[in-house]
Amino acid sequence: MSMNIWLFIMEFIRQREPVFLSQIKGLSDNDIAGLPASLPASYVEFLRCMGINSNGYSVFGSTYDHRFVAITEHLSEYDEDSPPPDRYFPVAIETDESLVSLENIYLDLKRGDGEDAPLVVLEWGVPFNWQIPKETSDTFNERIVWSVFNRFQLSSCREQHVLAMGGTLSPGEGRIALQQVLTLLQNMGFEAVLPLLGRVACLQSGSISILARVNEESELLTILLGNNDAKALSKLADQLLAGLPGARRPHYQK
Repeated sequence: MSMNIWLFIMEFIRQREPVFLSQIKGLSDNDIAGLPASLPASYVEFLRCMGINSNGYSVFGSTYDHRFVAITEHLSEYDEDSPPPDRYFPVAIETDESLVSLENIYLDLKRGDGEDAPLVVLEWGVPFNWQIPKETSDTFNERIVWSVFNRFQLSSCREQHVLAMGGTLSPGEGRIALQQVLTLLQNMGFEAVLPLLGRVACLQSGSISILARVNEESELLTILLGNNDAKALSKLADQLLAGLPGARRPHYQK
């Protein structure tokens, strides 16, 4: 699936910002051949596409460095108190040294399936044996898909609305809510524009874009709506609130 998902991702970007693709640079075949065999195939394809230069695109956030040179430099600083790289492999290094703690993002290789793996957070400078990895509630593929959709589609929308469902910590509640949203939206004519994953869905209909994400730590489903037409977006939000039991606007959104 990794190659297929990257074909979708690169085509999605090409349709929206073709110049962007001409300004990224990935690892060479020789560099790829030297990578640990345990790395998920999708992460390897990411490095092949933009492991050297991602043209300013920050997959994990503006203060995180995901370039492979940063990863290798970080690994060179490992000692006996560091996370075992054959279990937790770093993919994003926190660069904001003003923070009280530097929390890096890792692939949990033991829970990977060869194609994808969950992401966890560990604090740098604290002995690994003193820590419990923090779940990010997404896999590498899920993070890439929602990040790409947000960067190359939603961020261009002048108007945005946020809806939520679930969040009561009931096991499976978030994924059930996501399926309810997908069913309703597909019946309304929305189509997935990137691969549907377990906790992430990216859909469009005309000029309206929707990103739905599940956080399984809280079992909360967040639905981001984007469009340039405020009235059309407000109408859609009202339709979703009426058609989805338990859907609500977050308290901070008027």
